[in-house]
Amino acid sequence: MNVSWPSPDYDRQIDLICEKLDKARNIFCIAHPYSDGDALGSQLALYHWCRAAGKNCVVLNFDPLPEQISWLRGSEVCQNYLPEDVDFDLAFLMETTEARRMGERVEFFKRATTTVHLDHHIGVVGLGSINLLEEKASSTCEILYNILERTGVELNRECREALYVGIMTDTGNFRFNNSTPRSHEIIARLIGSDLVVDDIYKLVYENTNYHRVVIHGTVMARTRSFNDGKLVASWLALDDFTRIGATEVDADGAIRNLSCIKGIEAAILFKEVEGGKVKISFRSTGKIDVMEVSRRFNGGGHRNAAGAQIDGKLEDVMQTVVAAVAEALPAGDNCNA
Repeated sequence: MNVSWPSPDYDRQIDLICEKLDKARNIFCIAHPYSDGDALGSQLALYHWCRAAGKNCVVLNFDPLPEQISWLRGSEVCQNYLPEDVDFDLAFLMETTEARRMGERVEFFKRATTTVHLDHHIGVVGLGSINLLEEKASSTCEILYNILERTGVELNRECREALYVGIMTDTGNFRFNNSTPRSHEIIARLIGSDLVVDDIYKLVYENTNYHRVVIHGTVMARTRSFNDGKLVASWLALDDFTRIGATEVDADGAIRNLSCIKGIEAAILFKEVEGGKVKISFRSTGKIDVMEVSRRFNGGGHRNAAGAQIDGKLEDVMQTVVAAVAEALPAGDNCNA
């Protein structure tokens, strides 16, 4: 159900979820592969709430965590399996736009009596027996906060810290248009008297390693300009990761350096991955709806930030996708470079 806060429909969905949470004893949560701050933050916030409420919560996560969020309290409990001897009353699917993005992991949903899907992306079809989908929310963590604060269980520091990181990262440290009055109101409540926000900022945005610096530098050094500087793109091949000793997690956020270039309308980063596939990250400065472009390649996301993954050779994919983004440029900007 796609609803907006505040509204009677939103309240009814929250009341229903709170009722399920109150009755549940065993809960698990799962989010999209290769967690970002909002995905992991929402999972860990639920985990800490469950502990405070006297409930069991399994945090399913199957991929390496970026250093920038792996410090979050509770990340050490992440596991890649569900105990076979536990009957789960409730499952949460966080920050996931569609089932195919989960692959075989979506099968875990069958282990719970009731399933809840929380998401804030545009055009998402609910995958749970209960769905709370709010396109105007800054993040899934914002939606989860609206639920948890209604339960009457005090949100401890660990829970609030995880929610804070999710909202902070999905708003680009409160730089993006999804930084709404509501998100700032929630942030003020989360900070309270015990969150040290400058320490959190440093852990997220100033916490890196040598391999990450080199892989980001490779992306910047390869940047190519198209359409009179309105479009920029760069790429990483599989052998770049081997040569540098970096992981795909180290490359996370590299597109940010491209999207900061003065005068551009869009930036694209291509990453070759195993299995003959290429991951694509899109960023727009506002005039181009990169979510619509990404949907041509079975992707999705937001108007100004989206992603996709397609089969093909890196060079061929780059040519096709750059052409598609160029077509979306405003009239007069889509001439050839």
